[in-house]
Amino acid sequence: MSQRFFFDVSNGDETIPDEAGIEAATVDEVLAEARDVIIEMADEAIGIDLDQRWTMVVRDAAGSIVGRLPIKR
Repeated sequence: MSQRFFFDVSNGDETIPDEAGIEAATVDEVLAEARDVIIEMADEAIGIDLDQRWTMVVRDAAGSIVGRLPIKR
């Protein structure tokens, strides 16, 4: 059964929340998707300064953090 997960982006001082989220069946599936999103973000230079330390915080619909992934070029 799928559940909704969210990819917030944070540098420790500022957080950009994910309002839409994605559906995934497992935590492993959503973390793999998060890694793909990070690659796209780095490739597209989406308006965040990647020279700062940014992290993708993956949370479930209840707000529990299920993973933290560094955003790197």
